[in-house]
Amino acid sequence: MATSPTTAVVLAAGMGTRLRSVVSDRPKGFVEIGGESLIGRSIRLLQDRGVGRIVIVSGHMGEAYDKLAQETVGVETVENAAFATTGSMASLACALERVDEDFILLESDLFYEERALDALLEAEERNVLLASGPTGATDEVWIEAPGGFLSAMSKDAEDLGEVFGELVGIVRVSRPLARAMADAYAAFVEKNGHGRMAYETDALVEAAVEHPVALCLVPDLLWGEGDYESHYLRVRDEGFPRWREAQGAPQSP
Repeated sequence: MATSPTTAVVLAAGMGTRLRSVVSDRPKGFVEIGGESLIGRSIRLLQDRGVGRIVIVSGHMGEAYDKLAQETVGVETVENAAFATTGSMASLACALERVDEDFILLESDLFYEERALDALLEAEERNVLLASGPTGATDEVWIEAPGGFLSAMSKDAEDLGEVFGELVGIVRVSRPLARAMADAYAAFVEKNGHGRMAYETDALVEAAVEHPVALCLVPDLLWGEGDYESHYLRVRDEGFPRWREAQGAPQSP
């Protein structure tokens, strides 16, 4: 069994333009659910599980993350200065200039059950992609994984031979896989002249050809993201109350 990572990389450089109706004065990772910010919750859950180093890639309103890092032991930031014109893989490439070990990769705007992290940290493989059953949240990314290993991802299920799960946005990444993703990004930039490459549907899928990525499917996983107002409302009004109920917490009057 592979040693569990003790480092996490959080992608948080996005401009959050699709969530401006909910939050406009801070990055979307600072949206609060149940009185706790999404980024604060992820930091707490990671640190509770022995992930002591957390590298946040900032961009839009990055000073909010810098302040958070100054106030939180084990948290550091690195800036994607080109956040407005590049994609998520460019942000990951910034982090990889500092991170030279296996890590957990996740996005800043996620709300998820604790067992999402447990499933990845307890996996035998070093490269693991977390998936759930269908959420119906809209804007889903679907995963094809014949034999239990990633082969393709797409927002259009018809592009895939078979759907094996829905992308959650949390991945366990080994250093060799990270290097392969960085190489794929460098080649992409050289070919296309820009850095608008996605870390998951583009770089991860390409790197998985040489570095197999196991699928970890948790069919009933409770989770959501904050890309759109509808996503936020789904988490606030459905996901969070269901999570509280599962914890045995009293329901609000």
